[in-house]
Amino acid sequence: MSLESGEQQVPLGAVLLPAQRRQRIVELLHRYGAVTLQQLEQVLQVSISTLRRDLDGLADEGMIDRTHGGALLRQQQYSTFEPDIVAASELSHAEKRLVGTCAAEALQAGQSVIFDSGSTVMEAAKVVAARNIELFAVTNDLAIAQILGTSKQIQIYVLGGHLRPGSNTLLGPSVLSALQSIKADVLLLGAHAVTAGVISETSPEVAAVKRALLNAASSRRLLVDSSKFRPRVFMSVCEAADVDELITDQAAPEDELAWFNRAGKTVCIAPGNGF
Repeated sequence: MSLESGEQQVPLGAVLLPAQRRQRIVELLHRYGAVTLQQLEQVLQVSISTLRRDLDGLADEGMIDRTHGGALLRQQQYSTFEPDIVAASELSHAEKRLVGTCAAEALQAGQSVIFDSGSTVMEAAKVVAARNIELFAVTNDLAIAQILGTSKQIQIYVLGGHLRPGSNTLLGPSVLSALQSIKADVLLLGAHAVTAGVISETSPEVAAVKRALLNAASSRRLLVDSSKFRPRVFMSVCEAADVDELITDQAAPEDELAWFNRAGKTVCIAPGNGF
């Protein structure tokens, strides 16, 4: 697992001073908002125990907040932090690909499918396009529409709205209005954070569209890689009870999966791992 395919790693054999290493960690957090110990290990080429000490030191200095498996920006910043679109797509890319593939392979020819905006759902769209099966697709993501458009078997309806700055996502009243007349077979839903069974987003406008997407589909499938199980952000979207299936990867924390199990929801762990 890596933060991104182009993220510069510390060369093998090179030794960073503790202050240099901690500065690098802070830089990564300002770029991504949150990182895991495994991601830091990959980039910084040092042991997990060393990284834990670094993160504990930064937390003691008040620069970051510690999580069970990593760190994030201070909570007052993190609750509305949104990584840039390139960073979001490259963070935990291997896990996103596994989750997206699992979701895409479960779709059946002839279904109507809503593709939510987001990097994990985009991975599903890539696999769907490669399968070249007949589908009717609905999306509010311009990049996903382009990917699906590479297959002549997929009819695509793009929900019109205004473009969210710095993203491919279409939002606004016209998106909400169009969704009122739609009832698709399947929704592939993404999320910024999943916390104790609560799905949340940094933007009220994004959260409103996701709630409308949930109402517009018969089978609602939440696609999140394990890094998305993290502290709650600004705006609640829904709870575990409001989706039908969770699709995630093998590193997803058991205590978080338990919320979906208790709600009687299907939990699908994508085969393979991101390492």
